[in-house]
Order: sequence, then C-alpha cells, then structure tokens
Amino acid sequence: MKDFYEFDEDRYTRRSNAWRYIAIAIIAALVGALIMYYAMPVANGSEKIDKNNNQNIADSSKDNDDNTVYTKSDLFMKSDNPVVEIAEKVGPAVVGITNKSEVLVQDFFFNERVMEQEGYGSGIVISKDGYIVTNYHVVEGTKELFVILEGGKKIKAKLIGGDKKSDVAVVKIDEPNLTVANIGDSDKVKPGELAVAIGNPLGHELAGTITAGIVSAVNRNLNVNGRTLKLIQTDAAISPGNSGGALINSRGEVIGMNTVKIIDDGNSKAEGLGFAIPSNDFMAIAKELMEKGMIERPGLGVMIQEISKEQAKQLEYPVGVYVRAVASEGPAAKAGIRPGDVIVGIGDKDVKTIEDMTGEIKKHKVGDVVTIRIWRDGQEQNTLVTLEQLKD
Repeated sequence: MKDFYEFDEDRYTRRSNAWRYIAIAIIAALVGALIMYYAMPVANGSEKIDKNNNQNIADSSKDNDDNTVYTKSDLFMKSDNPVVEIAEKVGPAVVGITNKSEVLVQDFFFNERVMEQEGYGSGIVISKDGYIVTNYHVVEGTKELFVILEGGKKIKAKLIGGDKKSDVAVVKIDEPNLTVANIGDSDKVKPGELAVAIGNPLGHELAGTITAGIVSAVNRNLNVNGRTLKLIQTDAAISPGNSGGALINSRGEVIGMNTVKIIDDGNSKAEGLGFAIPSNDFMAIAKELMEKGMIERPGLGVMIQEISKEQAKQLEYPVGVYVRAVASEGPAAKAGIRPGDVIVGIGDKDVKTIEDMTGEIKKHKVGDVVTIRIWRDGQEQNTLVTLEQLKD
C-alpha cells in the first residue's frame, strides 16, 4: 500500500494531458472563428460579383437578333417579357368582325325556310383609311357586316372583295384615328422564333385574347376545304373566332393571319397545331382586292394529273402533266388541247409536275399568250394559248 503522502506520478500525468487537450481545442476554435470572420467579406464579395455577372448576361439578351429563338420556359421566365409590349402595340389594330348572313334550312317535315345566322371572326387594320384584311370564310355569304373596335365600338362595314381560293377578304369602315398594324416580311420567318396570336376566340366576349408560343414550321401545304394553302404553323393557341386575327413576331410585326386550327375529334395529339396565312401572301391578295375588288387568276381551263416516272415507263408516256378533261369554250379548248394530251413544257421551261405547271402560269397575267408544249400520239408539238380568268 502506497503512503498517503507519496507522489502519484501516473495520476499527475493524466491530469496534465487532459488540460493540454482542452487548451489546444480552445485555441483551435478561436483560430477557426478568426478565419471565418475575415473570410466572410470575401465570400460576400464573390456573391455580389456573381450576381452582377448574371445581371450582365440577362441584360445582354435584350440585344438579340431580330429572329430570336425562344422556348416557352424562356419566354415566361424572362423579366422583360416582350409579349406585354407586343399586345399593347398591336392589340388595337386587331378588330372583331360580325357577319350576319342567311341560310336555307329544312325542318323534319322537309319544309324549307330562310334563317338568319351570325358568325364571328377577327380582322387586321392595314390602312389609316379603314381597310381591314380578314379570312374569306369569315365574311362568306354576308348580308350585313360589322366591325368591333378595341373598347367595344361597333361600326357597319362594307365588303370590298374576297378570294375563296386564298381565303382572303377585305372589308372597309369609315372611322378616324385607327391603329394600323405593322406588316412584316413573312419570307424571313424562321421556325423557333416567338409567335404571338391576337384575336377573338369564341366570339366578342373574349375579344383581344392574347396567346403566345413559337413558330413551329413554315411553308406547310395544307388542304383546307378542298383548296391547298401554304401556311405558317404555330403552337400559339388558336380557337374558332381567331380566324382573321394576327400572328406577330418579337418586333411587333404581323407575319401571318390566323386561319385554321386542326381539330381531330378531340384527339389530344392535334393540340398545338395552329396555322396562319403568311403576310406576304395575304397582303398581295389584299392589295389587288382593294384595287379591283377581285383576283385575276390566269388559267388554262383543264383538269390534270401528274405522270410519274414509273407510270411513264409503264404507259410509254413522257413524264409530265396529263390532261384528263378540258373545259368547253375554255382557253385550252380554244387552242386545240384535248383530253389525253400530256403537257411537257410552258415557254422554254420543262413541265414534270403540277407544281411546275402552275408555277409557270402564275408568272403571267390574264390575256397573256403563252406557248404550251404538248405530247400527243408519240410526238411533241407547240400550241399558243391565251390565258383567261379562272373561276373558283
């Protein structure tokens, strides 16, 4: 047994080590605190720099090229959303149109009676003196027309002229201080750029409705009620009543006239498929309607179909456009063209497709004399045809 006063070396050593560890821990904590204190301003400074850099990047987006490509998420997350400014600028130039017409109806007992109906659509103001462009189907069969301006003012309108084939019409109102739409160049439209649609979906109660999306595609050839139209495709929401309204780009320029939405018996896959007539196309038609009240469209007066390479080889015919029928007293009939002939050239241009043929005819005017090269009974021959006005 150890003496009470005997010095315990092991116990002393253990106590000394414990105090040493505690001291080291305290010193380390103090040093860490000092480091954090002096490091925080640097961290805060770097955070400010990052925010400034991000702001600079955001600001640079304002200087994008004219044909800015957007996604929908980009569009609605941008703080400088261009749709607001577009709506304020172009909205007053998009009007409502009411068409009162008469239709013949039959009841269950086969009694016929005339019934008045009212249709709704939209239009675009294209001149200070009151000319408004819209779709032909909006004003078709009209007995009485009215234009509704922004704010609800209703004005009687006059139909200047319409073209069923292009689905374009022009009406006119007498009203001062109209807002005129700025018409853009639709040939410069690119898929992916911003598209804003303004119109009156489902009637005038929803006048001035604005939807936004992108240009999904250009130069879409779509058969609409038996006629083929070259259209701009967009996913901006378009509904009945939007017909004749404006499709607008990021610069506030009208690049198309909303004309149709594909509806596939409620099939959700058809959603997001809206179409518009390119501005260059509808303005060319509108100007001629304003000048003449009608469209002079030259033609031959023939019913035709293409002969493909395979058919030509099988039938021992040339590749070209086969004449199935000829309108009596039409320009082709007057020139001696007969059913069974194959049109292989117009002027100095070869014709292999219907598009080739119609493209060459469109280069001429009513009354022009053109050389048509035909194949008949194994031989080619030329005939002169005087182009005449085509009927719808």
